[in-house]
Amino acid sequence: MSTTTKVAFTGVSKTFPKKNESLQVLENIDLEVGEGEFVCLLGPSGCGKSTLLNIVGGFERPTTGSVTIDGHEVRETHPQRVFVFQEYGIFPWASVWDNVSLGVRHLPKSEQAKVVQGVIDLVGLTGFEKAYPMELSGGMKQRVEVARALAVTPDVIYMDEPFGALDSLTRLTMRSELIRIWKTRKPTILFVTHDVDEAIQLAERVVVFSARPGRIAGIVDVPMEHPRDLASTEYGAIKRELYDLLGVTQSI
Repeated sequence: MSTTTKVAFTGVSKTFPKKNESLQVLENIDLEVGEGEFVCLLGPSGCGKSTLLNIVGGFERPTTGSVTIDGHEVRETHPQRVFVFQEYGIFPWASVWDNVSLGVRHLPKSEQAKVVQGVIDLVGLTGFEKAYPMELSGGMKQRVEVARALAVTPDVIYMDEPFGALDSLTRLTMRSELIRIWKTRKPTILFVTHDVDEAIQLAERVVVFSARPGRIAGIVDVPMEHPRDLASTEYGAIKRELYDLLGVTQSI
């Protein structure tokens, strides 16, 4: 973890009101994320991982506690803190170029072109600038999402199971591509997943959540160089530790 704290959650709890009772989804979350760090939030469905992203992204307010970025409390969305979701948010009627350029339309044309081409090249879509989403594979559409996020030079990227809709081989490729891009740009990334292997392959640290109401069950360091050897003893030990924290038995 970086010695400089980028994101800090302090005593964050979230309760949603219902007709006859309230629903608590998060309870007393305390977490610090370093500048430029890649952290995965791992846990079962419904444990509040996505809600925590919505809170740090400024879309929701915590019921109690606070979230700060660079020491300032998060109260609203910010143009340099962007989301990448599982569902494609790209516009079907717009080309790759036009989708990627949405967040930088305010720039002079020459600078806009330089930024857009740069991120298109970075995500491996060179030559597809004029293509439309219907002409792209699932993995390519997700690259467009990532390129659009990178175009605004974000300091924090929130990723909510972005590869969940992809087939297993494409997911592996996209994980490798994401690590390459992260090492190039070094934004802080908060990545939600319920896939243990995905968390180990990507993160510097994995934050494990309990079932609802989501609490931090443990935090596991992943001190392995990329690309990570899935057959290594170290990988297996980390995987067992994560399964233990999740309360899952590996044998079938």
